[in-house]
Amino acid sequence: QFALTLVGVSLASALAMSIYPALAGEFALHDRQAGFLIGASIHDVSQAIGGGYAFSDAAGSQATIVKLARVALLAPVVALTSLTIGPTSENADQPLWRRLALPWFIVAFLGVVTLNSVITVPAPVAEAGLTLSKTLLLLAVTATAMRSRMDLLLEAGWRSVVPVATATLASFACALAFAVMLL
Repeated sequence: QFALTLVGVSLASALAMSIYPALAGEFALHDRQAGFLIGASIHDVSQAIGGGYAFSDAAGSQATIVKLARVALLAPVVALTSLTIGPTSENADQPLWRRLALPWFIVAFLGVVTLNSVITVPAPVAEAGLTLSKTLLLLAVTATAMRSRMDLLLEAGWRSVVPVATATLASFACALAFAVMLL
């Protein structure tokens, strides 16, 4: 069931990455709105960022910030849940700080945001970083597509897709409403 959910989420994210930028254009959303919509509604990080950049560079930047902020907000929820539930037998001997440690990519994201806020990054370094990030994004999307097992979805039937499809449509509708109202 877990593998099936991962395949469903990957498929939904791949379709959304292809469709949402076009829908944002049809709804006449500007770059910030499109970036918010795409970053807030696509499940997979790399595909949310790719969908944003498919709309425009400005929308891609906005989608990146929104998606990574959304992911970063999971950390406090997980930490609070961990504190509420308590340690498992596997990690009972670990110190509290170790059980509540943030994933490396969130720490790296916060570090880069802080660094970029404190110092001015030279234009050639910023351009090289953008090129590198787009290259790594392309590799991540390709790897996601390669690991997706469509045969699992076909074997399980259409009912297995309903929860992922419902979550995807609800996420899109909520993000679109906020994009139109707030931005």
